[in-house]
Amino acid sequence: MKITGILLAAGASERLGQDKRRLTLPNGTTLLSHCTARLRAILDDVVVVLRPEDDDLAGNLEAAGCRVCRNPAPELGMGKSLSCGIAGSDDSDGWLIQPADLPLLKPSTVRRISQSLQTADAVIPFCHGRRGHPVGFGRRFRERLLNLSGDQGGRRILRDTGNGKVLWLNLHDPGIYRDIDQVADIATIERLMRS
Repeated sequence: MKITGILLAAGASERLGQDKRRLTLPNGTTLLSHCTARLRAILDDVVVVLRPEDDDLAGNLEAAGCRVCRNPAPELGMGKSLSCGIAGSDDSDGWLIQPADLPLLKPSTVRRISQSLQTADAVIPFCHGRRGHPVGFGRRFRERLLNLSGDQGGRRILRDTGNGKVLWLNLHDPGIYRDIDQVADIATIERLMRS
């Protein structure tokens, strides 16, 4: 079964006020490179969704073994980026969808979600009662994922309980929800990465 990781990296980082993908982490890598490497450590196939003007990022990602997909209309929201990523990996049997701002996500979490897609139609990780990413979708969701737009992403699809076997995977990994959205988050992430 071929599982593709889709890293959503076409957002504008408006709440942060700077391009979060280019933030340098305590380990010396950029946020985007770090998150990509985490997925690539477990998955053979990773597609990174970028904005149309991200030529420098695209070159670096392709050199690291990733496929790149450009979202021609990133202003339409995360759903549009997700749709672009699915279209750019149509040969897959399933997808792990992840925003590009989760630097504390454990590789073991990526592995467990990927393995769980062998028997589940969708996998939703949670920790301490909070949902997180990456969310896994099997091929049965392909058409609905391709038709997404707006900011809701795949959550809207999972609300319909008639969509097959959805596994809620309880993990001890707060990295599934510790993202970088505001300036204060940077200091928290840096402290946690150093400890």
